[in-house]
Amino acid sequence: MRLTKAHLLDLHAQFIESGAAVGKDGIRVERFGNDIDNEIAIILRKVSSGTYKYTSYREKLISKGAGKNPRQISIPTVRDKLVLKFLSELLAEIYPEHVSQPPHHYIKRIHRTSAAKPASNYYLRLDIQNFYPSIDHKILMRILRRTIRQKQLLKLVEDAIKTPTGSHSGSGSVPITGVPQGLSISNILASLYLSEMDKKFETDKSIEYFRFVDDMLVLADYSTAKRLSTEIPVLLKSKRKIKCHPVGSGSKSILVSLAEGIDYLGYHFCQSKIEVRSSSYKKMFSNLMKLFSAMKYRSNKGPILWRMNLRISGCIFDGRRVGWLFFFAQSNNTQQLKRLDAFVSQQAKKVLDPADRERLKTFTRAYHEIRFNYEDSKYFLNFDQFDDAQKRAEIGILLPQKSLEEIETLEGAELDKLFRKCISKEIGDLEKDMMEVFS
Repeated sequence: MRLTKAHLLDLHAQFIESGAAVGKDGIRVERFGNDIDNEIAIILRKVSSGTYKYTSYREKLISKGAGKNPRQISIPTVRDKLVLKFLSELLAEIYPEHVSQPPHHYIKRIHRTSAAKPASNYYLRLDIQNFYPSIDHKILMRILRRTIRQKQLLKLVEDAIKTPTGSHSGSGSVPITGVPQGLSISNILASLYLSEMDKKFETDKSIEYFRFVDDMLVLADYSTAKRLSTEIPVLLKSKRKIKCHPVGSGSKSILVSLAEGIDYLGYHFCQSKIEVRSSSYKKMFSNLMKLFSAMKYRSNKGPILWRMNLRISGCIFDGRRVGWLFFFAQSNNTQQLKRLDAFVSQQAKKVLDPADRERLKTFTRAYHEIRFNYEDSKYFLNFDQFDDAQKRAEIGILLPQKSLEEIETLEGAELDKLFRKCISKEIGDLEKDMMEVFS
């Protein structure tokens, strides 16, 4: 894959121009797009000469709940975002096995494995402390150099992880640890950092081993699990300079029997039983309540009702399945869904008239459609298949300030661009909700 104007234009159209986040330079995607030829010329010239410099990242803090430090997200400028997207695609081409898999890829396997193991086996969960901020640059770059020989590419990656975020950008010191979260290259670099550990334990026939980002799960007999509860943290500290939370009751790292069950990736696993974990389930109620509270003070309830249905049924956008139930479709506890539906029905009676209540979707129906009628279902929105009339209708709901006449004149690239912008914003809000629920 070569860095060319044509390829950068394609990446910009696919991934950048519908975004809304603004970097530290304050330049929005619209302004960048208006000067796209000049911007790409700058990128090509500076990357070729080895003089490309990233602008320090804008800091965004995302709450992880009461009593927890917020997650720091690094937001690059639009120009840097385009360069980083190219880098992420190139790294994915070089290391396809390290492209991020969605959580449900692991959940199915963990459930099957748990159900097949004897009750005398144990779960060992190990959670890495401050994983992304602790990644050692020297170790990471040494791993990359084993495969990558192009100095320009290595320099672009190293400069990206050494570029500071927020208030640290003016300190003058160059960081020696940490991969900024939120960059398109962050996840694949984090995966590469632990690749040797993964290979070691995935090939161990005496255990079942899973890892999702900074969260490891081992299924084994008690003596093996107990031994690994010490061995793995020691190995991670000596080989990768990262620490795990100590194993113990009340810790994020824990050793428990299969019969007792364990929380992992938003689920509670207990042999053949699998359900939404208690803390995530409670957050689903509170997030729904926020939407109902917002409805009280809106005369036009259409946009909020639309967002409520999006959270209930989920959607498909850019080939991705997004939403609470797409995440929790593996659960075999339908009573949880019935209680959510009862809550929605109860709250809806307080703020919606009968006609609007009829438009509300249900969790139980959405679950059934996702599990048993996925290919033919029209219950969840597939934005990838919308025609122009449907796109205009969605814009009308989400941008009520726009007149019908104005929306009807939209067509072609202009219509597609505004539609993508509207839906991308809503998907971003939904994914932020999901992060709060599942973290």
